[in-house]
Amino acid sequence: MDRKFFFFRREVESPGSASFSDTGVGVSTIAIPSDNLTFITSELGRVRFTFKDCNGFDESSLEEGESLLKTTITVSCKQGEEASLIESVVNFISRNTPKNIMKFDVVSSESTFREAVVDDVNDILPAISSAPVKTVNKQPSVGKKVRNFQNSIAGIFFNDLPVIDYNHETLDQTDGNANGSWLNSGTGGFAHNLTNDLGDTDTITSASDATLIKTAVIVGTTNSFLLDTALTIREDYTIYVALNLNGLAGSATYGIGALYGDLGGGGFGFGGVPTDNGKFDSDNTMRQSRNIFAVRHSKTDSAALGNATILRGYPAFVDTTSTEDGTKSFAFPDPDPDAKDYDANHVFIIRRDRVGNMFLHNRNGDIVGKLPAKTLELDPTLTNSSDFRTDGDLILGSIGEVGTVSSTQRIQLYRFGVIESDIGASEAANLAAQLYSVYGGKRSKLTGTSTRSATRAATSTGIGYS
Repeated sequence: MDRKFFFFRREVESPGSASFSDTGVGVSTIAIPSDNLTFITSELGRVRFTFKDCNGFDESSLEEGESLLKTTITVSCKQGEEASLIESVVNFISRNTPKNIMKFDVVSSESTFREAVVDDVNDILPAISSAPVKTVNKQPSVGKKVRNFQNSIAGIFFNDLPVIDYNHETLDQTDGNANGSWLNSGTGGFAHNLTNDLGDTDTITSASDATLIKTAVIVGTTNSFLLDTALTIREDYTIYVALNLNGLAGSATYGIGALYGDLGGGGFGFGGVPTDNGKFDSDNTMRQSRNIFAVRHSKTDSAALGNATILRGYPAFVDTTSTEDGTKSFAFPDPDPDAKDYDANHVFIIRRDRVGNMFLHNRNGDIVGKLPAKTLELDPTLTNSSDFRTDGDLILGSIGEVGTVSSTQRIQLYRFGVIESDIGASEAANLAAQLYSVYGGKRSKLTGTSTRSATRAATSTGIGYS
């Protein structure tokens, strides 16, 4: 057999592996015939291979002005040897060789070509498009104006509309007193509006914190919102959060803690952990932890008005700085607020799939934490006291503090939303990119100056760009 193939392996296969990805996140392994190669380009430290007929569709019906991008695989290489890697690949394809596979394997740290670098999951970035883009500017296409209007909320386009969406636009309408509400823009409507419960959850602007990009609200440490009617989801779901962590990073002990949960204090997410017995301590406080993705759901047989029976087992959790499960190492809050590249603005996506596996994406869309499925369906011997369970109901009764649990340090929250399905790794990465384009960008703590382009207009109260 003379036919040659490219073999790209980014990570060990997992429940999060996907066949499509606009960002590279989720694609574990792909092999492509060399006949499909259309051209090779380079940039500093990277070589990009572009292939035809690799998007998985036999045909597509696109709107006028739309295109479906060709598949590209970007591979890291030694700086200064980009052209040499291209030449080596071309020579391999052009001549008879004992082996017909060109390997780029991060898992084994092996490559057919010495110039290639395959040490880290981000050394191979496969972009296999499933969604069209605008041909003129290569930006994601949202279809005709009617679809864009129907599926866009506060600057974010959704393929699957959220049931809950609390955003900066409706936050601007909140009066900031103890009786103020944060209106729900999702399909769940006014039944899931937020009402201030504890403390004095005020609307704040850049005047309060120069690192803020949009209007935000302080939650945590006796500041929380209650849902007028609790939301209950029993199967797969997606949660997205945009927030500002300035003020947390300087602390050696505090993390995000329980940002959301039921009113009983049993179900919570997505950071920090209770005491070693899986319960809250006598002072009803949560142990703060940095770099922790932790989740515990509520018992499935009790969900009245958000009050739920506690699953007494220890929460499922993982350290986000670990790479043992093939995830990208990620530290939060940022360790050094005085660093030149400090950015207090973060986006997080939390997903539970239909089997019960859970994933945490950061603002870059990277999967930085995985929780393997541990469910009653997979193991009928589990009890309410079993540790590390990922099943149970997501019962959303509050944002900020979880019941009476003092757990979340003061966090400045831009946006919070829930989608009643697992949108998958690729779509989660796309959503993270969208959210960070609205709520991200580094701002100086001292001057409030944004690193963003001056052409972008701010929509938040009291916020301007230089």
